[in-house]
Amino acid sequence: MLTPVALIALAAYVAAIVRVLTFRRQGARHRRHVSWIAWALVVVMGGSAIELALHAKSVGIFEAGSAVLLALFVFGVRGNVARLLWSNES
Repeated sequence: MLTPVALIALAAYVAAIVRVLTFRRQGARHRRHVSWIAWALVVVMGGSAIELALHAKSVGIFEAGSAVLLALFVFGVRGNVARLLWSNES
């Protein structure tokens, strides 16, 4: 059975994965290295979600907090991993 903390972390990982996977370029340049980083991000978050589902008792408040923060960052840039990595501000 998933604890409430594990459920929060799992929901955050799944939401962030879905947001990265549903990103639309809309005229932005294709950067191959950013695509690889986005792929790695989805793989790591997916692996974390699977591990979380299998070993829910070992989830702490800090892991759930980092999952929620990562999801907030991904949603803040609307799934654009390039904007997550580099700032446009001078």
